[in-house]
Amino acid sequence: MFNNYFSFKENDVIKSKSQNKLSKETKAKYYLNQNDKPCLSPLVLKTFWTREISSIIKSIKTKNTYGYDEVSTRILKISSNYITSPLTYICNRVILSGHFLDRLKFSVVKPVYKKGDRTKYSNYRPISLLTSFSKIFEKTIYFRLTEYLLNIKILTENQYGFRKGLATENAIFKLINEILYNQNNKTITGSVFCDLQKAFDTVNHDSLSNKLQYYGINGKAKKLLESYLQNRYQRVKITTPGSNKMASSTWLK
Repeated sequence: MFNNYFSFKENDVIKSKSQNKLSKETKAKYYLNQNDKPCLSPLVLKTFWTREISSIIKSIKTKNTYGYDEVSTRILKISSNYITSPLTYICNRVILSGHFLDRLKFSVVKPVYKKGDRTKYSNYRPISLLTSFSKIFEKTIYFRLTEYLLNIKILTENQYGFRKGLATENAIFKLINEILYNQNNKTITGSVFCDLQKAFDTVNHDSLSNKLQYYGINGKAKKLLESYLQNRYQRVKITTPGSNKMASSTWLK
């Protein structure tokens, strides 16, 4: 029942919220069409060296938790000397083919209670446990994509999330610094805080695809990112409190 809710009910809520006069996809297309397309060199995903994959494995946090394949990042890091070369080969095949591996699209979801009535599914947050191997392939794509975005210089200086050397602390420091500066100059400070409910869950994939194409991410790079988002499966696992008994649902798309 949890899996049905997380797979379908969440999507129904998202779709109902996005059915305005213009859909999110239409709005994105309209906005992009009103602007001249920037002259950008297209993203070409470069293949990886073994040392790069080795560095990525080392950068992953050591954890005992695991996905459906029961291989934790701890095991992955212990065996890195033996698996780095084949992983590099597979990773480069993924990049060259533009197809994300189907067996890495399975995630185990654990419901985490937030607040309110414990009998309501909406009061639980789904935590997805991906396979450790999936995290490696995600990081390879992330590094190449970030490298490209930095080179074409389209990220605003106020983008603090998901960037190397920047975090929420930097955003907080900038905010406090501006408030103090205005106080010293006897100027009023006004601010607007926007909290997006289920922000990541409500990203429209069609709009995202259009934006990628607008910024020069075409061909196999775009195909790979779209492949990553499509045809994913999940199942819910729940452990009975105070025991090792575990219940597992069937897989749902």
